Amino acid sequence: MLAASRYFDGRLPEAFAGYARTLTEYPVEYPTACSPQAWSAGTPLLLLRVMLGLEPQGEHLIIDPAVPSGMGRIELLDIPGRWGRVDALGRSRGPQDGRDG
Repeated sequence: MLAASRYFDGRLPEAFAGYARTLTEYPVEYPTACSPQAWSAGTPLLLLRVMLGLEPQGEHLIIDPAVPSGMGRIELLDIPGRWGRVDALGRSRGPQDGRDG
């Protein structure tokens, strides 16, 4: 999803083809797809939640990051909620970051 968003200038369409990269190096947009579509526009926010492992529990926000290798550092600052305002930080681990896992 992150790689595809670059081809659509950050405006994810509601549908695009997921052909093998050996067939085409870019995602193929469905001809009549809306771009952006409301539900697909929310996808980057859900990706942030998943990558940072954000899970509200009572009066707390649990943060358990799982950032994909090679992405570097992700920060989501000043997240409001029942917990007040908190920052969530995550860092990928892998060869591109100079680490082994």
